[in-house]
Amino acid sequence: MPKGTGRIVIDPFTNGLLTTLFGLEVVAVFAVLLALPGALPAGCPLTGPQAFAALAVTCLALFPLIGLVKLIAGHACALLSRTALAHLGDPVAKVKTRNKLRDQSWQLTIHSAMTALEAYILFVDGGGEHWLDDYRSLWTPHPHQQAGCAPVNSKRSVHLLYLLQMAIWIVTCASHRFLEERHKDYVMMYVHHLVTIALFALSYGFNFVRIGTAVIFLHDSSDIVIDLLKMANYLKLEGRRGGFLVWYGSREVVTAPGAYGMDGFTAAAGSPFTRGHSPGAKLGDGSFDLWANLRALPTHATLPGYWACGSLLTALLVMHVIWYMLLWRLLFRSVLGQTLHDGGADEYEGGSDDDHEARSLSPPPPPQPPTPRPSPPAPPLAVAWLQD
Repeated sequence: MPKGTGRIVIDPFTNGLLTTLFGLEVVAVFAVLLALPGALPAGCPLTGPQAFAALAVTCLALFPLIGLVKLIAGHACALLSRTALAHLGDPVAKVKTRNKLRDQSWQLTIHSAMTALEAYILFVDGGGEHWLDDYRSLWTPHPHQQAGCAPVNSKRSVHLLYLLQMAIWIVTCASHRFLEERHKDYVMMYVHHLVTIALFALSYGFNFVRIGTAVIFLHDSSDIVIDLLKMANYLKLEGRRGGFLVWYGSREVVTAPGAYGMDGFTAAAGSPFTRGHSPGAKLGDGSFDLWANLRALPTHATLPGYWACGSLLTALLVMHVIWYMLLWRLLFRSVLGQTLHDGGADEYEGGSDDDHEARSLSPPPPPQPPTPRPSPPAPPLAVAWLQD
């Protein structure tokens, strides 16, 4: 980001490479649906061409929906900023700030809507499922055999969820590249979207719809807090924003590995696929042979797509750790006395965007009248006499 401009500059080669990968990924998803009859999981009510058409129509329908959501959110937040938040200096008066808030409103909308659909699948549809409290049911029986013995794959809501999520992330990635304001983590967010699209495609193709639905529910529901945090940051709601940050940090601590219940989840969820040690074995107790497990990974036939899904999930984990540390840095800076609004601008938003925009949009100062030049001092009498 050049100093004094407030504009975030992306390396053209990196941007072009990511855009090319995005195009190839979208083409691959649609080509697989159209050309490979067995690409859809067993129990899917749609054929390949029908899924192709449904995904294409959903993507096209999402673009005007994005515009509508952002338009409504922009007007509503601008009205709120001019009235109830006028004492804070009309926080979204700047065009760039208002655009960022509108972009975040779309994220809040999709995370809230998808959380509602996922909660319906997990707790209501067909009497609900036990995937959040009975982790062995995620893998029992094998994902390739679940369609014939469990009603989950006959639920149209599950296939609707995956179709909507795939379309949402394709459109969100396109919007991130071509439409939205850019943040300091533009490249990392771009990679996040590409990895997420690939994970949805592989998860659906390998029939990981049970664990996929549970993971998506936890992901989308927790992102609602982040969306509210960012929107509160744009509106300069200091007290409430700090509360959101503490809420998020507390949630991460509670769900971190090693916390109560998380070790049990890890052992139970992965136990059918352990190699070289007994189910539930932990590092340090002598029952876990690291090298034996690493040597066995290439032949991990019991878990299809192990390397592909594992690599993509690891990439997501690294990015989430970076964002997690960023949020805790903001909290630490707020404890030291810096406002979270200023800290967020330095760490995430790009620093002087609003200041630069305010300078560029403010009218130039009125011209000042020319200052009269002082008269030269009178020459001495001798010089005057000689001039005469």
